[in-house]
Amino acid sequence: MKIFALLCLLLMIPGLSLAASPDSWEFKPSGLTVVVVGKDADYDNVRSYQIIVSDELRTLVRLEVNRDGLVTDAWLTDLDRDGMFEIVVATGQLGGADGGAVDVHEWQEFRFVSSKPKQLAASELVGYNGNDQYTIAGGRLQRSYPMFRETDGVRVPTGSMARFEYQYPEDRWEARHP
Repeated sequence: MKIFALLCLLLMIPGLSLAASPDSWEFKPSGLTVVVVGKDADYDNVRSYQIIVSDELRTLVRLEVNRDGLVTDAWLTDLDRDGMFEIVVATGQLGGADGGAVDVHEWQEFRFVSSKPKQLAASELVGYNGNDQYTIAGGRLQRSYPMFRETDGVRVPTGSMARFEYQYPEDRWEARHP
């Protein structure tokens, strides 16, 4: 906890930039600095992450999101093309399982409006066994995972991938074909 507190204090110093680490992402939109920091469960009982927004003088916003998982990636994008950026944070190993999730934090009037994309329908999860992969391509959030089938009580990879693209304004996942 002491190391995390020190990291937060260092991030409040204007102009200080930490070297990128696997659990830290930094973006610089429109005169702001946005840092996503994954908290380490070894130092804190809760796996979570923070998004810290600062200008050259001060910290403007600090958002902490509790997730029982590890931050695997973060992106700055404009999913709805409204000119206001979104921070998209992907997490994995939720609750110790192989599943993943993603959170969307839209910057509006010096605060974040946070949402979790709608879950896939049961019919879209046929063959699902975790190992989610999220990416941003062409300003769009995409999700994929390997397909499995059950043979004699054992889940076996089929060699196929399920692919979806998130429609942010409609809050729905749309199947994509390779």
